[in-house]
Amino acid sequence: MPLAIIEVNPTCGVPGETIIITRTSFGDTQGLSVVTFNGVPAVVTSWSNTQISALVPPAAITGDVVVTVSGVNSNGVRFTIPCYGPMQGMIVEQI
Repeated sequence: MPLAIIEVNPTCGVPGETIIITRTSFGDTQGLSVVTFNGVPAVVTSWSNTQISALVPPAAITGDVVVTVSGVNSNGVRFTIPCYGPMQGMIVEQI
């Protein structure tokens, strides 16, 4: 089965927060495999063939979460830093 991420939960957060990455074919142990947030390596707190727990790195910015196993990259899944509510970041025109 090709290396691919099914889900990243949550899809937004802040540095230091734990996220869960779900899929199969990660491998039973981490070994030299890595998780990156927009290219910034993360600290992995647990690793199994179906689930990885990782901490959002301090230098991470909004971008794709990618798992690399044996030099092969998974698909990227968008992760937003920090989370914004539906009204935050919107420009409201005043009349």
